[in-house]
Amino acid sequence: MTAKSKLFYGDNLDVLRSGQIPAESVDLVYLDPPFNSNKVYNVVFDRMGDAQAQIQAFDDTWKWTTETDDTYNYLVNEGGLPPEVADMLESLRSIVRETNLMAYLINMTPRLVELHKVLKKSGSLYIHCDPTASHYLKVVLDAIFGAKNFRNEIIWRRTGAHAPRSSFGPLHDTILFYTKSDSYYFNVIRRPYTKQHVEKRYKLQGDGRWKFTSGGNVLTGAGAVKTGESGMTWRGFNPTLKNRHWALPKFVADQMPEGFEDLGLIDKLEAAYQAGLIEIVPGAAWPTPVRYLQPDDGNPLGDIWAYQPGTAGCLAGTDAAIDEDVAYLGPTDPERLGYPTQKPVGLLERIIRSSCPEGGTVLDPFCGCGTTLDAAVKLGYSWIGIDITYLAVDLIRNRLRNTHGDSIDATYEVLGVPADLAGAHALFAQSPFDFERWAVSLVRGTPNQKQVADKGSDGVVVFATGKKSRAKAVVSVKGGKGLNPSMVRDLEGVVSKTKNAEVGILLTLHKCTKGMRDAAATAGSYTDWVGNKYPKIQIFSVEELLSGARPKLPPIVPPYTEAKKRVDTGGQQSLFESPERVSEKEGVSEEEAVSVLAADDGVDE
Repeated sequence: MTAKSKLFYGDNLDVLRSGQIPAESVDLVYLDPPFNSNKVYNVVFDRMGDAQAQIQAFDDTWKWTTETDDTYNYLVNEGGLPPEVADMLESLRSIVRETNLMAYLINMTPRLVELHKVLKKSGSLYIHCDPTASHYLKVVLDAIFGAKNFRNEIIWRRTGAHAPRSSFGPLHDTILFYTKSDSYYFNVIRRPYTKQHVEKRYKLQGDGRWKFTSGGNVLTGAGAVKTGESGMTWRGFNPTLKNRHWALPKFVADQMPEGFEDLGLIDKLEAAYQAGLIEIVPGAAWPTPVRYLQPDDGNPLGDIWAYQPGTAGCLAGTDAAIDEDVAYLGPTDPERLGYPTQKPVGLLERIIRSSCPEGGTVLDPFCGCGTTLDAAVKLGYSWIGIDITYLAVDLIRNRLRNTHGDSIDATYEVLGVPADLAGAHALFAQSPFDFERWAVSLVRGTPNQKQVADKGSDGVVVFATGKKSRAKAVVSVKGGKGLNPSMVRDLEGVVSKTKNAEVGILLTLHKCTKGMRDAAATAGSYTDWVGNKYPKIQIFSVEELLSGARPKLPPIVPPYTEAKKRVDTGGQQSLFESPERVSEKEGVSEEEAVSVLAADDGVDE
């Protein structure tokens, strides 16, 4: 990577306005903000099969409140937006009124203005949304980016099937693609031709190559040229006599070795002829160029990205189905990390490869479970991620470690999370629950459910007790000053009552008392399967954790499920198993396929 990547914990609007991301420094922005769909989404963790172990990630509802009205007045009447954008928002309110959708647009507009500022002039923005909001967001983006900089409305198939009773099944999301100017980076990606097309238009040669002879006079262009080599006679053919000139097609040059471009035109014609890329058929009016099917040949991607179950094997050079690299994630897909709105890595890879130049930087201001960042790391790009929940920050850090190894930590910095004791106190004052999440993450644990009665447990650390068996360390976090030995005894009781729990870890913001240390020392020890002993109750202050202290435990199991990838036999695309894919390959129903994947992944249906 050309620059150290950054992961911000905080409100993306605050981060963008702070100047921590310089103006015109980002090549590509992708954002997948919460939709206006009135759903509460939960992140489900792999915690020893506990179906209740989930954390409410975000309430996917933008509600019109008095605060929303105040924000609107600031943006429109007090200079919070550029005048043309404020006028647009005012016009939208006259249509949409004081609805939750309008609240959504009011929240999104200033963020999109700030994202426009950090984009390079050659940069692009992709915003992922659903059909309920896409046309309104397009009006907002037209005002900010200019309607002339709208490039595409991409339709992405997000699910396999829906069966509504009074409308057509809603199968797609919308991705709006804008650029900051007319001079933007774009890399054309091609999808393989179908085998039927290749067999119809090409002929298999003895050496295994597929040959296509274009036919017709495509080695010359209209109009005679009296000077230079383009009007000269070559191998008995004189283009000037027919008021034409030599014009070598690019596809011929692309098939020639390095140094070909340095030759003169007549020498190029001869070299291509000697290489078998120009044919002279007796009696033909003109020589004809020859094209061989190349591994990267195919149709340029269009604006409909729809995985097609049942098409596996129909594309030339691969066993993958059409658009399988951007296939939607099934409910038991091994790539899933628990976010119901999680997008496949292949979708982000396609966007990054299309619109981020080599050495460029990708920004995701709603980075959630980190799919954009994961894809950027895989492809070798610098990245910036922002999320308002510490849950997401912790999940992303673990996801990157699980996928790319612990060494990934050295390639990026985390900003907005406590780096010292003062920062820890500030976080506790701001959000005691986020403080709990952060403290649990310091010991590589999984935080507890959101703002519910914790019954003495704020999270767990899962560790190995054998090749396949697991046990828990219960984590309790205390941010207040009133510390006493009864907290140690309470934790000891929680450990004894918790299934598969063997150890208790007490984390404190303030220094614990001598009485607490003495109580922990009398709690005894846990002996693992090879005879190693570990203190039954272990106490650490935040200050100690920030200095590098860690619990003494057997090998820790990563707190988040790792996304497991399977690669197709064609070697061209990453495939992610879904019930539909298994159904197609194994000849079973999708219901049976769900059972197969559930059993394969070791999870309950």
